[in-house]
Amino acid sequence: MSIELVSASVTGDAVQIARQDGRTMVFPAIWLRDNCRCSACRHANGQRLFEITDLPRDLALQQASIQDGRLRLVWTPDDHISEFEASWLAAHELGGELRAARREQPVLWDRSLIDALPAADWNLLRNDPAVELGWLDKYAAYGFGLLRNVPAETGMVEVVGNHLGFVRVTNYGSLFDVISVPKPNNLAYTAVGLGVHSDNPYREPTPGVQLLHCLESNAPGGDTLLVDGFHAAEVLRRENPAGFELLTQLPLRFRFRDAKTDLQAEAPLIGLDFDGAVKEIHFNNRSADILDAPVDLVAPWYAAYRNFAEILKRPEMELVFRLGPGDLVVMMNERALHGRTAFDPSLGRRHLQGCYIDKDGIESRRRVLRRQLGLSKDLAA
Repeated sequence: MSIELVSASVTGDAVQIARQDGRTMVFPAIWLRDNCRCSACRHANGQRLFEITDLPRDLALQQASIQDGRLRLVWTPDDHISEFEASWLAAHELGGELRAARREQPVLWDRSLIDALPAADWNLLRNDPAVELGWLDKYAAYGFGLLRNVPAETGMVEVVGNHLGFVRVTNYGSLFDVISVPKPNNLAYTAVGLGVHSDNPYREPTPGVQLLHCLESNAPGGDTLLVDGFHAAEVLRRENPAGFELLTQLPLRFRFRDAKTDLQAEAPLIGLDFDGAVKEIHFNNRSADILDAPVDLVAPWYAAYRNFAEILKRPEMELVFRLGPGDLVVMMNERALHGRTAFDPSLGRRHLQGCYIDKDGIESRRRVLRRQLGLSKDLAA
């Protein structure tokens, strides 16, 4: 929709802009100066060419007007001129609802998603940018996605990881085998069932994305469990606001140690952004260390922790499905909590390979594909 600017005026330390549709946009003056788009302020690559300390301390606006459909500002004391396109201003309005609308909106899910899992064929995806973008859009909405027909060969999980982003090397290596082994240093390498969890919350930062690729799956059991941690957090917020708030504020230390490693990190179980939207979940009973908290908060925190854990275990929250050879699941590690049912290694084999990639890599790939397919304009331009 075309945006037409009618008039602009300076009110205190802000600029008010009237639009033809009757709406008014308000921008702080310092914000506009810092975001000046002119060639003296921005390199052609979009990076800023000045430091905040380069701006005059007594910076102020001499004039604000609309010329040729653009906002034109004249600054004092340096007589600098800034111009802004109407579409750029509209895309960056700072009102609360408008800011929230720019945020990625997750689609909360439960077990009813079982008949519409976000899936794509690996061969089609890697050869067709439109197919890949469609799958990435679903991954972004649901927090996970399935890839079918990935060759059931050792190392393919790394190939997929490096296609979607950049594989992150950890103490487990660039990839790891999820298989029952003697004397395991992690319960993942046993045949026991695992409750849903986020991986490696003892790292800083926590791995953003986990990939698990099925190579063999003929042992009875070993079904994959997935729960939408964001949905569970919203249920807790609705049913127990005080408990929800406590889990967003009080951090828990997580720890992993073996003969060669001792990793520790702290985070609240539920992380929020500035506006209060859930942005991350850190939940791992096996790696939870000792809660270091004021005495009067310990019992309430444990009550909220138990409440959250019970919500995660509700049958209606759980997606349960079986990965077959060639299936690969990609999960937002701080949203799509994963686990498995127990399996019997004496009656067959279950062999998965996994790796981690950082979330910025896969998010970058999605944005680049949107640009390449002409489906979005870089708002920073």
